[in-house]
Amino acid sequence: MLIDRLDPPDLAPIAGAANVVVASGNRLVFVSGQTGVDTNGKVVGTTHLDQSRRALTNLRTALRSAGATEADVAKLAIYVVDYGDAALEALMSAAIEVFGDDFPITASTLVGVATLWQPDLLIEIDAIAVV
Repeated sequence: MLIDRLDPPDLAPIAGAANVVVASGNRLVFVSGQTGVDTNGKVVGTTHLDQSRRALTNLRTALRSAGATEADVAKLAIYVVDYGDAALEALMSAAIEVFGDDFPITASTLVGVATLWQPDLLIEIDAIAVV
């Protein structure tokens, strides 16, 4: 479970994330990179929005399988192919659609990459949760 989200005044604020997360709990949950693929491994959609929706839905499913929720996420790492303002906007829109008010405002890293492990993938998200 998360205890506190901190944004020290000597650090620049991060939109949609926290600079520091303090967590405590009995179990750590590590979720492998979730992508925009369906249950058969087929890529869903060709846009950042389509794939972000699916990757975030897959992330939620993975968390719940371990008894965790979005509120338990202490750290996210997000990898985006062809990163730019439009890709970030699509990701944020999808996060609000999928998580609503439960969107995990947590420590996050967003990395623009040239490619992911499957050629048509545009986004991959991994997480660490504490329950």
